[in-house]
Amino acid sequence: MAKSPNIFDLLSIVQSGDIGRAARTLGLTPDALRKRLESVESVLGINIVGTAAKALKPGEAGRLVIDHASRIFSQARDLTRDLEELAGLQAPEILFGTDIFAAELPLGVALGRMVSVNTRLRVEVVLANFEDLTAQVLANKLEFAIADTASAERHPARLAIEPIAEHRVFFFVRHDHPLTVAENITLDGILEFPLVSPRVPQRMAVHLSKSMPNARVDRETGDLSPNLMLDSFSVAKAAVIAGDGIGIAPLTAIESELRQGKLAVVAFDAPWMHTSYGLFYPRKTSLSRAAQLFVTQLRQVETALQERELRAVARRQVKRRGGGASKTGARRRKTPAARARGPRSPRKR
Repeated sequence: MAKSPNIFDLLSIVQSGDIGRAARTLGLTPDALRKRLESVESVLGINIVGTAAKALKPGEAGRLVIDHASRIFSQARDLTRDLEELAGLQAPEILFGTDIFAAELPLGVALGRMVSVNTRLRVEVVLANFEDLTAQVLANKLEFAIADTASAERHPARLAIEPIAEHRVFFFVRHDHPLTVAENITLDGILEFPLVSPRVPQRMAVHLSKSMPNARVDRETGDLSPNLMLDSFSVAKAAVIAGDGIGIAPLTAIESELRQGKLAVVAFDAPWMHTSYGLFYPRKTSLSRAAQLFVTQLRQVETALQERELRAVARRQVKRRGGGASKTGARRRKTPAARARGPRSPRKR
């Protein structure tokens, strides 16, 4: 008994490129497939795909139908996958990407909680900058990404974006860096030293580049490539501790090193110094059930993280108002030779 006309046959036809190849894929003769296509067109009342030429080229109406059919097919596939996961027939899997700050802040805690609840969970995380992550999500290589949304916002028609959090960021240096004893610190003075960070989004790059004569700014996006562009925060911190470089991060990302005296925060702040990250994924797909649960966990962790960050910022402000001058003076008294020499000159780049 012949199958009834199926609109998803259109997808096979377009992907195959010709009637003969599509027919073989479906186990039909070319004539049988052509009749089924004509039946679908008859029901819809439009001509979808021209079959006169070997290369099949859908018209405007055909492209619209195929686009909707693709979306319905994708949603049906997602529904089947979620039902299988809920029924325990398939171990939940998540493949997504993240950038340096999301990886350093809430990601590990959220994943740890999930794997404790469901030991069958399998996760693969790709660490990259926000521009590369956007390209991989658009190419369907990743289900979604948790990262700075600067690049994703350039594709509003193709990507769904859900904000998650904003974090204030600060410049940080090794504990005995010249900037820790400098007064009247300016952005120009800070950026005499090499910047160690991931790719910097345009909203911050427009300010930083003014104080970096040799800055490398992407002409198309406005993003900035720092002197040392690193997507690993542990490597970035190690580079800052070992040299004269300047890092940039939320306080909660470096609080351990601050307590240990390995790093110090530079006494500079500006309203544009913040990172904004969120969730983005293709508009024509829906997140798997496992991914949805992960995002829920991530938001819960982020709420606690925001509270911790507010306390850290408040402590820093109190410290700057009350004890900053005396601490600086004490440090200078301990190092008279260094005071006589003056601040070290930045390394040549």
